[in-house]
Amino acid sequence: MSTPFEELEYLTDFLPDEGESVVVSRRGGELVCQPVQGESYRDGIADAELYGRLVLANERLNGLNAVPFWSCLFAAAGFCLALFEWTDVGWNGWYLALAVAATAVLAGSLWAGHRRRKFYQEDVRAMLDNQMRRRQINRYALVGAIRQHPELSTLLDELSRTRDGQCS
Repeated sequence: MSTPFEELEYLTDFLPDEGESVVVSRRGGELVCQPVQGESYRDGIADAELYGRLVLANERLNGLNAVPFWSCLFAAAGFCLALFEWTDVGWNGWYLALAVAATAVLAGSLWAGHRRRKFYQEDVRAMLDNQMRRRQINRYALVGAIRQHPELSTLLDELSRTRDGQCS
C-alpha cells in the first residue's frame, strides 16, 4: 500500500488537458486512473474553424431570402394599387388584395427556396464534403452536431432535403 503522497503523485501523471475528464477508482487497494473521452459532437461543434464555416454558410443561405421577399412585396403592392386605381373594383374589393398577397407570398417562398437549393448544391455542398473529408467526420455526426445548434437551422433544413441526408 502506498502513502497518500505517492497516490497524489500518481494522480498528477494522469491529469487531463483542459476540457477532458479522468475517473479515479480503487481496485484491489490500488488507485486506477482512466481518462474519459467525451462523445465527439455530442455537445456541438468543438472545432472553431468548422463552426465558423457552418455559420457563414447558414447566414448566406438565410440572406438569399431577402431579394425574393422584397421583390414580391413591392410587386404585390404595385399590382394592388394599379388594380384598385385603374379598374372599377375600388377599395371594396379588399379580398382581391388578400388573393394577390397570398400569391406573392407563395411566389416569394418558391423563389427563395429555389435560390437556397441552388446555392446549397453549388457552393455549400462542396464545402461540407471537403470539410468532412479533411476532418474525417461522418456525415451523420456532422448532422447531429449541427442539430445541437439552433442557429444553424437553415443549413440543417437544406441538409435534410438532400437525398438520404447525404452531402455528396
